[in-house]
Amino acid sequence: MFPPPRPWKQVAQQVDPEREYVAFASRFYLKSLRRVPGFMLHSMRVMKQLDRSPGIVAWAMAADIPKLQFHTISVWENAEALRNFNHGGDHEVALTRFADAMKVKGTFSLYQVRGGELPISWPDVIAHIDRQIAGR
Repeated sequence: MFPPPRPWKQVAQQVDPEREYVAFASRFYLKSLRRVPGFMLHSMRVMKQLDRSPGIVAWAMAADIPKLQFHTISVWENAEALRNFNHGGDHEVALTRFADAMKVKGTFSLYQVRGGELPISWPDVIAHIDRQIAGR
């Protein structure tokens, strides 16, 4: 990946290693390099929203700019907290603004993860998304 991925950011003060959390992974592609600067600006706003979102446990983002490929992983206390994040604030603005900038439909995967499995590595996130695509 280029540039190197953002490091895993744990927002929650404590993570119970035995508890099940909700993980959300995504992969999507922009159509054009011209869209990258605006997309990255909106991504910075979304990162700030993540940090202050009720129910967020941890998150990370990665990009492979030459391939116009982007990945996200976030872990949540529950599905309701994830839904609230997805349908509000800067994230919702970015979804609307960049809907027509996507090369193909994104891949999104919702799954359970134990606190003891955190942080989730990028190879594990990518493998999970690849399995999601293979199962379509």
